[in-house]
Amino acid sequence: MHELKVSSGSTLRNSGNVAAGHHPKPQPEKGPVMLLHELFTDAHFECVSSDGLQHSKFTVVVTVNDNQRFEGTGPSKKMAKNAAAKAALASICNISFSPLQQSKFGLISAGTSNGSIGGPSGVALNGDNSFTQNKNFELPQTFADAVGKLVIEKFNEVMKGSDVYSRRKVLAGFVMTHGYDIKTARVISLATGTKCVSGEHMSVTGSVINDSHAEIIARRGLMDFFYSQLDLLCQQQQQQAGTVTAEEESASSVPPAAHDGTATAAAAAAAAAAPVVAVPSGGQEAEPNAPDRQARQEIIFNTPKDGSNLYTLKDGIYFHLYINTAPCGDARVFSPHENDSMDVDKHPNRDGIQTWDGVLQGQRLLTMSCSDKISRWNVLGLQGSLLASIIEPIYLHSIVLGSLLHPAHMYRAICGRIESAIQGLPPPYRLNKPKLALMTSAESRNQTKPPNFSINWITNGTEVEIVNSFTGKLINNNTNTNKMSRLSKQSFYQRYSTVIAGLPGIPLREVKPTYFETKMSVAEYQQAKRELFAAFSKEDLGEWLKKPIEQDQFTLIVAKECSELGPQQALPQQAQQPQPPPYANQPQTVPMPADANTAAVGNVSSIGNSSK
Repeated sequence: MHELKVSSGSTLRNSGNVAAGHHPKPQPEKGPVMLLHELFTDAHFECVSSDGLQHSKFTVVVTVNDNQRFEGTGPSKKMAKNAAAKAALASICNISFSPLQQSKFGLISAGTSNGSIGGPSGVALNGDNSFTQNKNFELPQTFADAVGKLVIEKFNEVMKGSDVYSRRKVLAGFVMTHGYDIKTARVISLATGTKCVSGEHMSVTGSVINDSHAEIIARRGLMDFFYSQLDLLCQQQQQQAGTVTAEEESASSVPPAAHDGTATAAAAAAAAAAPVVAVPSGGQEAEPNAPDRQARQEIIFNTPKDGSNLYTLKDGIYFHLYINTAPCGDARVFSPHENDSMDVDKHPNRDGIQTWDGVLQGQRLLTMSCSDKISRWNVLGLQGSLLASIIEPIYLHSIVLGSLLHPAHMYRAICGRIESAIQGLPPPYRLNKPKLALMTSAESRNQTKPPNFSINWITNGTEVEIVNSFTGKLINNNTNTNKMSRLSKQSFYQRYSTVIAGLPGIPLREVKPTYFETKMSVAEYQQAKRELFAAFSKEDLGEWLKKPIEQDQFTLIVAKECSELGPQQALPQQAQQPQPPPYANQPQTVPMPADANTAAVGNVSSIGNSSK
């Protein structure tokens, strides 16, 4: 048993890993390499790679106890060595060098807020709002490192061989796990990007991507995953209906004496042919290859019950957001060497109303920062307004940063600045407070110029999409196109119309004449949004800046409107009968008609706060 005196005067003991949710040990005074050598005299460091990317050029592996190996990366050998030592100390001794362990930030006293919900037996329900005084809010270090590494490795995997489009300034991704079992971890979506659409390319049909910041695109990829999950439920419903029909036909075609056995055989055959199964929320079956993944996919939603019309996320399923740096906006308004000043950026540019004509005539198009939007997700959920009419809000369990984590600023930006003002949220909406963590292999600042494109990838074998950040449309074969992204508002509007036509258990759902009216019809979501905006106003944080209202006044693009583009491009009209989901296998990039009303007018500035 190893002992170590730390700055707080307490003793650290090598007692093995501590269960998730317990306090990590205080931050020690000594550096990680020196401390590791003191605790483990056989620790051996080896540089195994020196040709990585700029922020992780060197990879160092440290071997402890003859067989335990821990990896660290960094722009220099020294930083990579420190990262490897931190990883070893976190895993073996539960010693944390995270900035969240520095008592000067004083975040432990964060209290519960409106709508606090705690899970039974220590298992948090969707998201985590069970903050009490002196309770740890840090994600376990080894788990956080694994989450970040999964996103980075998946990005390197899907972008392999594409030197041009693998360039990135900011990388973000969502990871789904069952509790803290990293073996169940699955990268759901990832994205890069730092810019927004230019005002001259705004769309009146909802066919462009407005905000191409990595965090925002990754979240839209997660929404795509939610739609795919609902598509699976639609398929399952159709298969069950087909099984019943097969049983009835079989029963009517055989003698009465054979009814039981033949019907059972028919049902068994139909069940064996069914490609979708619901995996219990406690675990995930192995998926050895692509066909099997398509054939047996986990369903993460519970069907509506107890008089509710909303699907719910299964208990114990967590969503974690990884970002390689602090999100733009309030979370980044600090100097790494500043004192503990907690002055809040009042954002004076938030006030005012943006108009369509004004933007097209040269006014600068503005948008809320990523810090603001993450704080919005922590009240309204990750699913968005349309899906809020089908599923209960889904909240972040944690946020893992690759660099620039200032705990006090980060906590303030994503939830702390409104926790005293938010009130009147309709159930099940609440103020969520995700756990935070900084990877041991922190990324150095990337000095390269941010590219003018964004990429997105979504689980289940979808192709990588490349979007021109200024036009909001797809790039194919290095050529700008007029094709619509699968993550655009119009794409999601189409998917929503298909889902509500075929999904069981959601009565009184319909597509209104316009996208705006359909969103506004989700009463509880809109009420929660009003309370969020009111909280920003009460805290003197400015008004929530909205895009011109014309941008959401579009209708569903249906087959008749797309007939001139060819039959392969015709999009499904809202069906009276359930139709196969248009994105059941692989999301397609659908060519759309040019927007006559979005022609370039002059030289319009791009959105503010658009780069990191």
